[in-house]
Amino acid sequence: MTSISSVTLSLILEKIASRDKDFRYMATSDLSNELAKDTFRFDSQASEKQVSDVVLTQLEDPSVDISGLAVKCLGVLVNKNRPEQLHEVVCALCDRLLTSKTEQLRDLATQGLKTVVAELSSKKADTLVAAATPKLIAGLKAQPADVVSSSLDILAELTARYGTLLPDQEGLKRALLPELDESRAGVRKRAIQCLASLATSLPPASLDDLCTAVFARLESKGLKQETARTYIQAVGGVSKSVGHTFGQHLPRAVPLCIRYLRSAAEGDDELREYCLQALESFVLRSPQQARSQLGDILPVCLEFLRFDPNYADDDMDDEGEEEGGEDMEEDEEASEEEWSDDEDTSWKVRRAAAKTVASIISHFPDLLTEVYPKVAPVLVQRFREREETVKQDVFQAYVDLLRQVGLAARRSDGAATGLLRADIPLVMRAVARQLKHKSAKTRVGVFRVLLELVGVAPDAVGEHVGELIPGIQAALQDTSSAGSSSKIQALQFLNSAMAANAPATFQPSAAALSKSVYAAAGERYYKVAAEALRVCEQLVRVIRPDTAAPVGPAMQPLVLPLYTAVMARLAAQDQDQELKECAISCMAAAVAALGDVLGADVAQVLRVLLDRLKNDITRLTAVKALATIARSPLNIDLSSVLAPALTELTGFLRKSNRQLRQASLAALAAIVSKDGSRVEAGVLQSALEEASALVNDGDLLVTALSLSFATAALREQPACAPAVVNRVLPQAIALVKSPLLQGAALEALQSFFQALVGSGAAGASAETLLAQLAAAGTEADASKSAQHAAAQCFAVLSAAAGQADVNATVQRLLATLEDAGKDDNTKRFALLCIGELGRRADLTAFPALPNALTAALGSELIAESASMALGGVAAGNLGAYLPLLLQHVHAQAKTPKQLYQLLKALNEVITSIALGAAAGSSSGGGGGGGGGGPLMSDSQQGEVLKLLLGAAEASEEECRAVVAECLGSLALLNAALVLPALQSQLKSASGETRTAVVAGVRHCFQDTPHPVDALLPGVLPDFLAGMGDEDRHVRRAAVQVLSTAAHTKPGLVVEHLPAALPLLYAQTVVNKELIRTVDLGPFKHQIDDGLELRKAAYECMDELLDRCYDRVDAAAFIQHLESGLRDHYDVKMVAHPILTKLAAIAPGQVTSALDRLVEPLQATLQAKVKTDAVKQEVDRNEDMLRSCLRAVDALAKLPSAQQVPLFKQFLDGVVLQAPLKDKYQAIRDERRELEGADVVEV
Repeated sequence: MTSISSVTLSLILEKIASRDKDFRYMATSDLSNELAKDTFRFDSQASEKQVSDVVLTQLEDPSVDISGLAVKCLGVLVNKNRPEQLHEVVCALCDRLLTSKTEQLRDLATQGLKTVVAELSSKKADTLVAAATPKLIAGLKAQPADVVSSSLDILAELTARYGTLLPDQEGLKRALLPELDESRAGVRKRAIQCLASLATSLPPASLDDLCTAVFARLESKGLKQETARTYIQAVGGVSKSVGHTFGQHLPRAVPLCIRYLRSAAEGDDELREYCLQALESFVLRSPQQARSQLGDILPVCLEFLRFDPNYADDDMDDEGEEEGGEDMEEDEEASEEEWSDDEDTSWKVRRAAAKTVASIISHFPDLLTEVYPKVAPVLVQRFREREETVKQDVFQAYVDLLRQVGLAARRSDGAATGLLRADIPLVMRAVARQLKHKSAKTRVGVFRVLLELVGVAPDAVGEHVGELIPGIQAALQDTSSAGSSSKIQALQFLNSAMAANAPATFQPSAAALSKSVYAAAGERYYKVAAEALRVCEQLVRVIRPDTAAPVGPAMQPLVLPLYTAVMARLAAQDQDQELKECAISCMAAAVAALGDVLGADVAQVLRVLLDRLKNDITRLTAVKALATIARSPLNIDLSSVLAPALTELTGFLRKSNRQLRQASLAALAAIVSKDGSRVEAGVLQSALEEASALVNDGDLLVTALSLSFATAALREQPACAPAVVNRVLPQAIALVKSPLLQGAALEALQSFFQALVGSGAAGASAETLLAQLAAAGTEADASKSAQHAAAQCFAVLSAAAGQADVNATVQRLLATLEDAGKDDNTKRFALLCIGELGRRADLTAFPALPNALTAALGSELIAESASMALGGVAAGNLGAYLPLLLQHVHAQAKTPKQLYQLLKALNEVITSIALGAAAGSSSGGGGGGGGGGPLMSDSQQGEVLKLLLGAAEASEEECRAVVAECLGSLALLNAALVLPALQSQLKSASGETRTAVVAGVRHCFQDTPHPVDALLPGVLPDFLAGMGDEDRHVRRAAVQVLSTAAHTKPGLVVEHLPAALPLLYAQTVVNKELIRTVDLGPFKHQIDDGLELRKAAYECMDELLDRCYDRVDAAAFIQHLESGLRDHYDVKMVAHPILTKLAAIAPGQVTSALDRLVEPLQATLQAKVKTDAVKQEVDRNEDMLRSCLRAVDALAKLPSAQQVPLFKQFLDGVVLQAPLKDKYQAIRDERRELEGADVVEV
């Protein structure tokens, strides 16, 4: 031994033999602590046996404390034992279980065995299983009932953990089956658990035998009720444990369950419940195979969802309910009280039916339009369920149904939404009745339904809001101890409904609602008050939808109580942060919309907001509130807090909190835009100095806000121009040189330069700024993106100066191009400036310009800039330059490099015109030219189309890519002309042409609605059929079309998925014909030409999972995802996130396939990197491991993942072992941090 000497061990063992109970307890504790040390080792077999015997003896100690400590010690000891000694210990424990005369000793032996099973390392499990299983099987034949029960408990744990290691699975199965007919209920229950655990590790043939034996027993005549219940439970348990493997038995299992469900004796609700639970397990664990049985499962579930033999009210139709009115509701409540009977267990049947219906709704979203008409009316009818537990499950099932309708609506699938809208009146009457229920839990469930309904059909809810007002008021006035939850739900519903509907919808009921809402704002419970304040903020919009119009007479009485309720919260100090923030936001909205009505009270509000601005906790919300008030069209007087508020905001610009800086800059810009003339020069100068330090490329969003603030200051207070020139301008010029400058920051920079020139400040004339921009754009180390940004700013300033200045500028730029002494960098900048000026001004007065641009195309170093310049000038001067551009494209058709640059120029033209058309110029027959240029005529469009189709045969891939983009943009201008032409080219003998036209269609899909959407459905199937083309490039282009279509317009592709998905899945298979070997001399290298195609296919599957999951067969999807988990690194990096998403979206289907997913995941995690691998390869492998572990973490979160033995063994034996354990823990910590993070939108 290395951690304890023989002498010390002898002393401990001597004390254990003491007659003194305290000595024995302390010695046993010391022994347990020593054994638990990692460094502990036995120095001899004799000492090991001695310690083992002593621990086993201590199990029989008269002291309960000592025997309990010995059980704990046993769990540590067995991991230190050799296999031989472990076998002896396990056998001794089993013998004690089987032969001990007292129940207490048998219980101690049972605890010891359970501890050994739970604590033993999986590496020694084979010894445990070999020693324990035969003896425990023998224990099933013992006479004492507790021995049989204990043996079954331990066998259940053994089979669940180590089922594949069992020495005699068939023997155990044969021993367990008779126990299902045992008279003792406890034995039968444990036998079911044990069989379910064993089933997961049985070979297919043996599992089939087990199922056949169970079915045969159920099919036999004269089966007792308790026996039938046991065997039905066994069917459900085996189905739940083995998952999809059980699916082949559903044609036999489903009819049996339904038969016993219908034939159960009166009062045998337990059997009915077990039958429905078995049906639920079929749907959850074998969804693919259960699909064909839904025609039998769903009707019987809906039938027993109404099963209530003690309450004959379910056949009454809705008209009768409506006519009954209040009397009907009173009768229902009286009936519920009358039939409240503890002996009535029919509610368990209805609960099981509701859960099964919910599982069908969730697992078969593609059948929504078929399921909805059958399920929705029954669920709505069952809203009046008298048992609270069942009612909550009914509400949940209906919420699940609404979620599926919402998913279909987001995909622009209106069929399910139409069905829902037709049901809205019935639903609203049902929920209105339930809102009057006395139970707070019922009201909470109703509001959950309403919240989901608002998300799916907000306007439909608004039409019936009057029916809900009494129930909402009742919920808000509930003073019971459980009333807070219903108040919160009611307020959340009101907030969502008001935000989603026009203010006029709630104006008729605003007076009735406001009193309850204002009272809720004063509640002691902060969550209720916070939600009430959010509703008050929505009420502001209801009271005054349009600030240009006065507050209506009916709404006038609501203003002062609103102010009083919110002000009480705003002024209070000792309250929760959430409550403070809600009060600030609500009051800001009230002042911004009702400031003229509040009058003198506004000054008090501003003083409180200034105080909140100085508080670290509330300052961010207060900053946003000030910005809201400053933007109000009511021109609220801020003079009382203007100077101190600006001082505080200026100080916030020095803080490290990014959100605070952003909000402060936005508030500064809003305040200065409103009251710039009133701001003291020193205060404004200080703010500009702080803002100037934020103008850099480190944070472009903050930079854009800083520049917007400086622009507002220049426009409202020109006197600040010198400070801007000295502090902001140098930063702005430095920003121009950044290669990161783009988007909002670039637009803000252009506006800033224009405002600076307009201020007339010294040192900021147009000539000076143009010179500075030219210097920045022509620096030797200026990047291409920086030059482009500088050219855009240059063009904006030049164009703003007028046509004369533009002409002079262009003349100088042309001279630069013609000057042989100028370097390429200067010429490149000159070309970019000409292109940007051409977009904004008329350049037809320069006859030398076309030749200069085409000549520049011949210089390789400036050809790209020349291409952009030619495209820009042609886009702005279409009539003069488009024919010239087309002529050059024709002339250079045989010169790939020249053709590429000319096609890029043409793409600039077409894209600019398409953007102009999308902005509202015109569509269909033509499009508007960018920058106000003339339209492209029909003949020009035809000529361009002919030219592009001719260029589609170009051998250069980069040329074809540009052609495809041009074709897509041209189709946006004239879809009726272009799409049929592209469709006809699908039959071209040239693979390059087919690739180009299919890729062109991908560029037709826009995120926003477009006229081309009307024509795409007719031609889309032909282009998607390209996934079956013989050319891999065409297949990849077609896959990308499907991916883009699913991302932008999922409604256009869902109907074509049955034909498209098999073609897509075919692209995920590794094609060995596309793998070639390249001889590199010393070694050979394999190149997989199909890799990019497979990667594109999995990326498309990812899009379909996000957008069209309810139209995808999950089983087929998972099957093809498996091959991706075995593929190349690039494919695995796409497949792992897909699996992570799928585990969250379809937990049942993923769990069913979990045993098949283990092998590829384990192979990835155990793959070894070559010893001579470079750092890049090592880093790539680490990325792949993290990606794989994220997928494993998602799988481990599945509700039934631990019930899949193969996955559990993989998790315990691979993932939770070194060296992956720490990485996996880091992944889990990262996920928990993301789940717990508060995402704040700015």
